[in-house]
Amino acid sequence: MSFLRAWISGDGEEPAAESQAERGIAQLIDLSKQQSLADPAGPAPETSEPSSGPAPVSAAGDDTGHPIPEVQPRPRARAVWAGPVLVAVALGILGQAWVGYQGRITGYPSSVRWYGTLCLIFVPSAALIMSGRISDQARTWFTLFLSLALLATRFVLYPDQFVYHDELINYRVLLSIEQTRHLFTPNSLLPVTADYPGLAIATSAVHQLTGLSLHSSGMTILVVVRLIMTLSLVRITQRISGSVTLGCLAALIYATNPQYIYFNSQYSYQSIALPLCFFCVYVFTMERKAEGLLAVVPSAAVVLAVAASHHLSSLALIVVLWAWYLFTRITKRPVDQLLALAVISLLIVAIWTFMARAVIVPYISEIARNSITNIVNLLHGRSSHQFFTDTAGDHNPAWEVALSALSVLLIISTLVPALWHAFMKRRLLSAAAITLFVIAAMYPIIPVGHLTNATAEVSDRSSGFIYVGLAYLVAAWWFRSGAFHRHARADRFTVPRHTWLLVVGLTICFVGGTVIGSGPSWLFGPGRYLVSADNRSVDPLALQAAHWEGASLSPGNRVYTDRVNGLLAAVYGDQHVLTALGDRVDQGTVSTLLLRNPAPADVSVACRAGVHFLIADQRLATSLPHVGVYIDVGEYLSGMRTAPPDPGALTKFDNVRGAERIFDNGAIRIYDLRGLQCAGRS
Repeated sequence: MSFLRAWISGDGEEPAAESQAERGIAQLIDLSKQQSLADPAGPAPETSEPSSGPAPVSAAGDDTGHPIPEVQPRPRARAVWAGPVLVAVALGILGQAWVGYQGRITGYPSSVRWYGTLCLIFVPSAALIMSGRISDQARTWFTLFLSLALLATRFVLYPDQFVYHDELINYRVLLSIEQTRHLFTPNSLLPVTADYPGLAIATSAVHQLTGLSLHSSGMTILVVVRLIMTLSLVRITQRISGSVTLGCLAALIYATNPQYIYFNSQYSYQSIALPLCFFCVYVFTMERKAEGLLAVVPSAAVVLAVAASHHLSSLALIVVLWAWYLFTRITKRPVDQLLALAVISLLIVAIWTFMARAVIVPYISEIARNSITNIVNLLHGRSSHQFFTDTAGDHNPAWEVALSALSVLLIISTLVPALWHAFMKRRLLSAAAITLFVIAAMYPIIPVGHLTNATAEVSDRSSGFIYVGLAYLVAAWWFRSGAFHRHARADRFTVPRHTWLLVVGLTICFVGGTVIGSGPSWLFGPGRYLVSADNRSVDPLALQAAHWEGASLSPGNRVYTDRVNGLLAAVYGDQHVLTALGDRVDQGTVSTLLLRNPAPADVSVACRAGVHFLIADQRLATSLPHVGVYIDVGEYLSGMRTAPPDPGALTKFDNVRGAERIFDNGAIRIYDLRGLQCAGRS
């Protein structure tokens, strides 16, 4: 608990080499608060200036001979708006729950209400955080409160189950650990997740220790890592700039990144690895009492947790650590033990990646191949990608398109002068600030990546890393009177800054970034069934079929089906779903079992693939897929389909000798194909 209090209050963050002369500041915090509360001078004037750094040191010293900071009494801070802000946030979360309820009842959730209630949470909180009427500690608490409130909006939409694609894949890893009591059980849905079980290990630990359900335990982990991410971001920025206000503004800017509301709030292995990357850097910047290699043990332990959780996050952390070290060499401002941490981290990640090479290499290769193919098609004018339109033809409303475009323009219009400002002060920048400068300069990857479908996903995933640099740099530019590092001379800021203008800009970037990251309007919450639409395809009929499989079929049967029913069959039916990555099946051929009209080759295709059960959702014939594919990349007529498959393609095994229909709920039929007359089968 003492560590948590120190973390939130910002104590204990100085390296040992710099903290001796300033240690009295931490010791006199309570005295300073008591004097400020006793001072009858009235409210502090409104200002958005960041704290200017350490308190002035008096000539007198304590009985140890060390100088102690002069305690400067300050007027009592007014926080009369804290209550209304808390009420507004509570109403916003309640409104999110109402949007989810209306989606389930009417089938058509309102995107206007969804974004409106999000703004009811974000806008008042941002205004209070950036006002000059609360203390630094209160500002930090409200920043944490906002981050958790935004996370809660995901929980209230789906309070009792995981429904998104990546969530169900990672939930399968968790279930395997619970069922087998072993790690690294193969996961055919996405084999690479089995070799990165950090999220599942943490969730299982919470489940075993507390008795909470697996879903509730997963939500608990997401809450913890959201706190870690926000606090670490605030404290790292404060460590570089010397300003809590600047750190909180960086956290607000970071909340506008495209993946903050949508992907990084899901139960996915990147959702735990990304905050741990921040935490690793924070732990390293704390005061270290140990000497030599022992000083980097805590940070190295966090690196191990990252390496066990997510492949690309661990790689990104290695790149950041080595870039940081390189810039310390260039600036000739060495950081103690940074090289040791970089070397140890590289070894940890290299060893873990080597052990997972059998699954990580095919996975990364598939991503690279799809991205390159999309780029080549774009360059040759063969791309079918449409902005703000899914592959089934659903469009985002015009106002969402306008706000997302405006947010990109606003970010660029602030990032360019921020980069220029940092470049002009490059001689004053610390190595850490230069590293963040380089990361921020990579922002164009995000909007440019949306030129194709495959690269859009890659660029959106990278936003969680890029926005760290962008958030710091833009926040430092806004507070240009604040130095880029704590020992630099501050310049006078002459352009007026208005809190309302800052909040308006943050709100535009928040809504626009969420639109870019969450994609089509149907993706944010419950509603009527849609074909191949992730959460909107997880409906009572699909869940009924999956639970029936779990109750009526033996575990581990080889099952072939569409994208969403495959996820549910693996999670709730405990079946082995055939996939290209997990089983090396040729999707172009095997997908004809569901997507092509009856043909003589159907039996031989099923026999060669070793399909035991075929799950056919007849609703696939009612629409084109909303996420681009019915089953997986490379399926039959992938990229060329202009109409959904014929209904007869999904019922053709009714008339195949040896195939038996064993389940039918009106929408989904399950066929037992073990009786097919396969060549060579006795």
